[in-house]
Amino acid sequence: MDRQDAIRESARLYAREPLFSPSADQISASRMTAFTEAFQKATGERFTDYSALHVYSAREYRQFWKCFLESAHGLEWSGSDEPVCIGDQCETARFFPNIELNYAENLLGKRIAPDDAPAITSCFADGSRVTYTRGELRERVVRLAQALSELGLTQGDRVVAIMRNDCEAITAALAVTALGATLSTAAPENGVQAILDRFAPLAPTMMFAHTMQRPFDTGGSLSGHVAAVAAQLPSLTDIVCLEDMELPSTVTQRQHELRSLIAQGDAMRFAWKRFPFNHPLFIMFSSGTTGKPKCIVHGAGGTLLEHVKEHRLHSDFGPGDKLFFHTSCSWMMWNWQMSVLASGVEIITYDGPVAAVDTLWRLVARERATVFGTSPAYLKMSEDAGIEPAAQFDLSALRAMMSTGAVLYDSQFQWVYEHVKQLQLQSISGGTDIIGCFVLGNPNLPVYAGEAQCKSLGLDVQAFDQGASTIMPGELVCTNPFPSRPLGFFGDDDGSRFHKAYFAANEGVWTHGDVIEFSPEGSARLHGRSDGVLNVRGINVSPGEIYRILSEIHEIRHAMVVAQTGANAGDAGQRIVLLLVLRPGEQLNAALAARVRRDLTRQGSAALVPDVIAQVDGLPVTHNNKPSEAAARDAVNGLPARNVSSLANPECLDQIREHPSLTRVKRDLPAPGKSAEEIEAYLCALWEQHFSFSPIARDDNFFELGGHSLLAARMLADVQRATGRTLPLSTMIVAPTIARLAAVLVAGPDMRAGDSTLVQMRAGSGRPLFMLHSITGSVMECLTLAGMVQNERPVYGLQALGLDGDEAPQHSVEAMARDYVLRMREVQPSGPYALVGYSFGGLIAFEIAQQLVAAGEKIEMLCLLDTYVHTRCLPLSQWTRYQAAVVVERLRELRSLEASQRLGYMRGKAAVITDRVRMRMGKQAHKPAPDAAALPPVLQRVRESMRVAMSTYKPRRYEGGPIVYVRASLLDNSRSDPLPVWQRVAKRGLQVMQVDGRHTDLVVEPQLATVARTLSNALASA
Repeated sequence: MDRQDAIRESARLYAREPLFSPSADQISASRMTAFTEAFQKATGERFTDYSALHVYSAREYRQFWKCFLESAHGLEWSGSDEPVCIGDQCETARFFPNIELNYAENLLGKRIAPDDAPAITSCFADGSRVTYTRGELRERVVRLAQALSELGLTQGDRVVAIMRNDCEAITAALAVTALGATLSTAAPENGVQAILDRFAPLAPTMMFAHTMQRPFDTGGSLSGHVAAVAAQLPSLTDIVCLEDMELPSTVTQRQHELRSLIAQGDAMRFAWKRFPFNHPLFIMFSSGTTGKPKCIVHGAGGTLLEHVKEHRLHSDFGPGDKLFFHTSCSWMMWNWQMSVLASGVEIITYDGPVAAVDTLWRLVARERATVFGTSPAYLKMSEDAGIEPAAQFDLSALRAMMSTGAVLYDSQFQWVYEHVKQLQLQSISGGTDIIGCFVLGNPNLPVYAGEAQCKSLGLDVQAFDQGASTIMPGELVCTNPFPSRPLGFFGDDDGSRFHKAYFAANEGVWTHGDVIEFSPEGSARLHGRSDGVLNVRGINVSPGEIYRILSEIHEIRHAMVVAQTGANAGDAGQRIVLLLVLRPGEQLNAALAARVRRDLTRQGSAALVPDVIAQVDGLPVTHNNKPSEAAARDAVNGLPARNVSSLANPECLDQIREHPSLTRVKRDLPAPGKSAEEIEAYLCALWEQHFSFSPIARDDNFFELGGHSLLAARMLADVQRATGRTLPLSTMIVAPTIARLAAVLVAGPDMRAGDSTLVQMRAGSGRPLFMLHSITGSVMECLTLAGMVQNERPVYGLQALGLDGDEAPQHSVEAMARDYVLRMREVQPSGPYALVGYSFGGLIAFEIAQQLVAAGEKIEMLCLLDTYVHTRCLPLSQWTRYQAAVVVERLRELRSLEASQRLGYMRGKAAVITDRVRMRMGKQAHKPAPDAAALPPVLQRVRESMRVAMSTYKPRRYEGGPIVYVRASLLDNSRSDPLPVWQRVAKRGLQVMQVDGRHTDLVVEPQLATVARTLSNALASA
């Protein structure tokens, strides 16, 4: 998205109404309000709104964290909370060096909630459930911890676990952390290699594992799975089985049963020990979307403090709440949900598949959950299935929902409020890297579609563009120290890998890798990962913006957009590929492809439109259900995926890699034959090959499918080779469907399919409007514009000689104008004449008007669409400034080069100057323009002749009437501003109309509508 696109999107973003607003009573009773009042008393400040509170908490972060720690009821710690933080740099700062605490003790503390309060309810696929009170859970944890200490587990040991999400897993995790050991977890559905990629670098001494096969398990024996992992961990001495299921005899490590260990543990012999605030608690792993997972070490104090802040203040959790977050032990949300015990919340877990779409809604209703945590994927699944949770289930206890793991789109917010209930829907985002959130919910703030409610207290979260804060979409960064910043990467002794991952891009500032945009009020819109940003013809495009628009198209279930480069990407060397998974029963056809292109153009910009749209059965996701654009990118480029062990569905890559739309292997086309049916069959196969998707119907429109002049030239060249018929390029304008083009071919060479110079772009009545071609020589790019002009007049296009390769192209604007005037008089013998020229075509339109006026004709309208002139036409003062700026820029470029590169650079510039002199003399350049180098020879000759014509033409004084000049707001940096020239020559006045965007945006949506309206108004008032 470029700057102007972002401004327009921001304007749409902030002109919005909330979908939900908390009541005055809810705000008054929230824990956020209580803390704000306490913080105001402690600081003597007055916070008028949340934004003011956040700004102060981020700027005075030491005071904030000290006050929060001291006010957090029930937390157990010892030592001094001074100093709060040593150091001011996020990368190296250390919080609370003089505090000691125990993570598990704080989750199970007696002051938080009474012993008889429910702590955890585990639900299973067979309908069974197990419940423990806080007292019962603490007893189990303490007994297990004492038994583990007898086995030798101690502070600093590393423990790994392959666990399902149930009460046994949470018991094991709390017992391990109670002893000061460091825990890493994975889910059983992860492959052996994926688990080893995570666990092997840690050299663990003990492993916990679920070992009993469930009916829904796939991929072979679970006990064999665990044994295979254990065999590759030479440091492992003990395995604790969470169920009564022995491991295979090949396992050499000591084996224990969880039930037996708890039974033999002596709670009276266990004493809670406290550890330093920054003691390693968890080692988490990046999702592995771009390669081997990173082993991220998180400290106990920072994790606890951040989670308690997010739970109590941002989520308004407290005793009486029941949280069901659908997660697994491979995802940081499992650790996050476990920490809600420190706020007296009951955890609801579910171990089983989503066998039916309503499985999770049914569980929420049955267990009377007050908060439901899910993902955009599940909400999309529910929407697609037509689930009506509000009508089907009793959700009266549900007060809030949370969604994370991917971007939650506007339409999904709407679906929740229409089909679930009016509640606080929190889009939360942060990640494994910080084991918490950067943006999340707030019980005191309204909810807006597609947005996270606020920034996290104490964290100075911003959007960065080139190292500075921006109101536009930018890199998600945090500029101040925060307690849950990871301690580092395991095994990264000098910190170099840690620095490269988060601090190299913006020195001293945490750079997260997401693209985010903040409203003036502080709410946030996520745009996806920054490493997925595509560069389309020099414009940075966020895939998140594409996904947001496509989420409104009912037929599309999932989408992923990646770049294809190299030999398979065509002559341009890169093309943008959109992979679509459609809803059951839907097929990618011309109508759907046209809608995708149209919606992306109208709601975004032309830069968002993909080169290839391909339907596939599945898209790669990790075991955490995170989309892996890196794996898809490898597949479309014919490469093996670098992270295949991290994928839950690697089999989908083969279909992507071998998709016929993504390879350069051309299928055999049927012979054209002689009959209309045979020719249509040939043309259909040809179009499907060039457009890279099927099926295409006989009445599908070439231009609605995304066709353009270059593609038309290539198709007609193929037709010529197959049939021997040479058709002018204008044929595609008058015969833009397979059926009509076949009729032209069936009629034989005697039928005139279309004039190569004068072509009717739109039928109508009255005096025509004449459109002049751009530097491409074709008026195809203005075809949609012609159809959008709001009157009944016919529109004719004038195209360059030589487009069809049968004549030499002209090299002067004056000669073109003379020939075009003759062709114009064939359809309109006398004036007044209406002319419009886009880009270079504006010079021809201007010269035609000059010649018609000299012949005594009247000009009804002369409209120039962002027409540039040669630099030599500028007034002297402007020419001098422009040339000086060019010299400065060239010197800067030269200085930036190595000494060995400078001679080649100077030779290249000398060749450019030589070519400019040649063109000023009316001769073609030795070297074609960079954007013409990949064109077919015929189109390249036309393009180069236009460059010569522009170099030799100088607009002179014009007396024919006022000129309408439509000007793009973003100037072409490679050219000088032409407006002073047009102001000087337009002696009867210049009406300037500015349109947002750059030069090429004037003939595409959404700016196209503004240009068409300008033309319509100019014709109406002429």
